[in-house]
Amino acid sequence: MSPILRLEDAQLGYADTLVLSHFDWEIQRGERWAVTGPNGCGKTTLMRTLLGLIPLRGGSLLRFDCEGKVTNTLVASYLPQINQIDRHFPIRVWEVIDSGLPNVMRSAVERKVEIQRLAGAVGIRELLESAIGKLSGGQLQRALLARALASQPELLILDEPLSFLDRAYKQSFEALLEALVPEETTMLMVTHDIAGSGAGAWQELKLDEYAR
Repeated sequence: MSPILRLEDAQLGYADTLVLSHFDWEIQRGERWAVTGPNGCGKTTLMRTLLGLIPLRGGSLLRFDCEGKVTNTLVASYLPQINQIDRHFPIRVWEVIDSGLPNVMRSAVERKVEIQRLAGAVGIRELLESAIGKLSGGQLQRALLARALASQPELLILDEPLSFLDRAYKQSFEALLEALVPEETTMLMVTHDIAGSGAGAWQELKLDEYAR
């Protein structure tokens, strides 16, 4: 395997708060990592840093292409917690999925075919015209997964994907991840429930051991 991300002597945080210090972590392509720890230990800060949404306070963050060369163009997708989604926003399921498709896919016909394929893969094709406010938690999570997979990401970051779901939907969502995410796609999952997340397939980063 070759690395996809490497943090070296990293300091993570905000202008007035340092959350993680002298943090080293290397992630190989195709690995599955569960990032665990109590609230406030830096899980969200770490994910936002890896996505390039907040800058490092110090140290280095390197991204690598499939040939092992340093790059700035890593294709990454983010699956947010469903409780962070505004259910009142007037958007339909097909529009959610469409927003994840690459901009280079300009043909309306091509985009429609791909939206239908993704919706079918996650089991919500019949809901494409539905407003997100009409969806159950599990249905919304499936729509967001279809959106996250639309760009065929090299790196997929999932923020507590099993929270706010009932037991049946948790099991079906885990099965979807297993079936739909290619082996070569690297996954990082923030979770409080590693035991219920197919634990044997995931390495665990206990972030509270590093937090300041």
